[in-house]
Amino acid sequence: MAYIKASFLAMKDENGRDLGTMATGLARDYARKKGMELVAVNENVDPPIYTVKPRQRFVPRVQDDKSQYEVTATTVRCTDETGKSLGVISTAEAKKLAEERGLSLIAVNNKIDPPIGRIGDLNKYIYDQKKAQKEKEKKNRAAAKACEKKDLKLTSDTTPSSQADRDRIMKQANDFLKDGHPVDLTIRFRGREISHAETSMNRIRDEILHGIVEGTVTKETRNQNGDTYTISCNPVKKK
Repeated sequence: MAYIKASFLAMKDENGRDLGTMATGLARDYARKKGMELVAVNENVDPPIYTVKPRQRFVPRVQDDKSQYEVTATTVRCTDETGKSLGVISTAEAKKLAEERGLSLIAVNNKIDPPIGRIGDLNKYIYDQKKAQKEKEKKNRAAAKACEKKDLKLTSDTTPSSQADRDRIMKQANDFLKDGHPVDLTIRFRGREISHAETSMNRIRDEILHGIVEGTVTKETRNQNGDTYTISCNPVKKK
C-alpha cells in the first residue's frame, strides 16, 4: 500500500457508507482483511477521507504502433471488408465509410501512389499480420536448418575397424546429401601418417569419389601443412 502521512483517516466502505474516524494502521488492517486497498477520496481535509476498493490487477499490455497503418495520402485505392474494390476514393470518404461500419481504414501499402488501403478490423489485421510473420520466420528457420552444412571426419588408417568407420560415415554422408544437406568430408593425417599422406589421400579420395552417390563433389582443398584434406559435396538438385 502507498505511504499515508496522516495518523487518522475518515473512512468509508466500498459502498460509500461512513465508518467513522480510524487510526491509519487500523484502516490498513480493515482493507487487508477485505482483500482490498486504501484509496484516497479527499486528502485536502483533516482527517483525510479514504475508502476501500478491490485491488487492481496489473496486466502488462503491449502497445502496437498503429501509426504505420494510417493512410496519410489524400486519396486511397480502397477495398471494403468483403474484399470488394471501391476504386480510388478520397481518404476522408474511406474513413467515413469505415467509421459507419465500426471499422478502420487500414493502410496496406503506403509506398505507392495512390496508397492501397482496406476497410477492416485493425486489431484483427495486426494479429493476422503478426501470425503470418511468425509462420514465415518459422518456415525460414526450418528451411535454413534443412540445408545446413554437415561436417564429417574420416580416418586414414587401413585397419578393418577404420575401414568400417569410413563405410559408416560414407553412408551418413549420402543420407545427409539425400536430405539436401551439403557435406564436407575431412581427413586429418597425424604423426607418421603425414609422411604417407599423398598415398593415403589418393586412396581415400578414390573411396569418397566412388562412394558419393547422392551428390556431386564441388571442391577439394588441402591445407598448407599438408595434414588436412577436405572434399566438399553438394546434394543433387531435384528436378
